[in-house]
Amino acid sequence: MWFGHLALLFLLMNQSLFSQQTGIDSLEKYFRIDSTDDASFIYSYFPPIFIQNGIELKSFVRSNIISDIRRQFSDLQSVDAIYIQAMKLTNNNTAISLLISTLACFDHRLVGLKVPVFALYFPLTNESEEEFKARVANLPRYLYADSPKNKIGDRDKLQHFFGSAFLTFIFESKSPAEELSRSIEVGEDAIIVDGALDERDMRANRHGQNFGLALIQNKFVLPSDYFLNIK
Repeated sequence: MWFGHLALLFLLMNQSLFSQQTGIDSLEKYFRIDSTDDASFIYSYFPPIFIQNGIELKSFVRSNIISDIRRQFSDLQSVDAIYIQAMKLTNNNTAISLLISTLACFDHRLVGLKVPVFALYFPLTNESEEEFKARVANLPRYLYADSPKNKIGDRDKLQHFFGSAFLTFIFESKSPAEELSRSIEVGEDAIIVDGALDERDMRANRHGQNFGLALIQNKFVLPSDYFLNIK
C-alpha cells in the first residue's frame, strides 16, 4: 500500500512540475517579436484600427497574462511583453506601438489643468473606473534596482519611458524629446494639478530616449535593456 501511495505522490509531483513548465513555456511566446515583410503595418495608422489596437493593449495589460509574467518572470519582462504585444497588434509598426504602449501605461484617469479661480479636468482614458483600476493595479512597477518597494513603485515611469521613446523615434533625434520633456517637467507644477518636478521622471525620459534611438537601427530591441542603467 505504501508503494502505491509513493507512486501516486510521484505522479502528482510530476504533474505539478509539468503544469508549471507548460505555463512558463506558454508565456515565453510573449517575449518574441515576429518578423513581418508585408506592408500591413500601414493599416495601424487609420484611426479606427489605432483606437481598437489601443483598447486591446489596455485589455492585455489588465489580463492574467501580465500578472503571470510578473509573478513567474519579472516586472521588466512584463514591460517587454506589453511592447511586444503592441508590435503584434500593429504588425510591427514601431511608432504606433510606442504610442499605444504609452497610452496603455497611463496611471492617471484624469489630468487637471490650473486656470484662474478653478481647475479644469480632462479624461485620459475611456475605460470604466473598474477597468482603469484593474489595469493600473497590474502595471509593472519594479523597474529599477532603487524602485520603491510598495504597491506603486515606479509604475508611473512607464508613461515617461514610452512617451520619450515615441518622440525620439518619430523625430529620429533625442533633442525634441529632451526639450519637450524638460518643458513639461519644469512647467508641470505650474499648470498641472498635483504636478511636481521629479528627477526619477527625467531619468525614465532619458532611458526612453535611448530606447527610441536604438529602435531606429534595430526594431527588435526590447525596453528591459534600457532600464538596467540606474543613472
